[in-house]
Amino acid sequence: MAVILASGITDANSSDVTVASGFTATVFLTDAAGPVLPADAQAEIQIKSDGGEYFTVGRLTRDTPALVISGPGTYRVRRMACSSAILVEQT
Repeated sequence: MAVILASGITDANSSDVTVASGFTATVFLTDAAGPVLPADAQAEIQIKSDGGEYFTVGRLTRDTPALVISGPGTYRVRRMACSSAILVEQT
């Protein structure tokens, strides 16, 4: 597993993650203080267009802390400000 977005409480973007054709990546939220995510934990999974713009294609929350990216492309995760430090990891 790799941390793609360091622990924090402010809005922030991860570095780009490239998923090649035929491969998948799982991205998930974790809480810096333990296994329970704060109620306001939220991050968007965004895909990068050929024009360099990002579009939201999924959302990580306390109720949906992990998602699998199965389509090829360049992605990033955008954390929204929250009450407790969270980070995003990728497998």
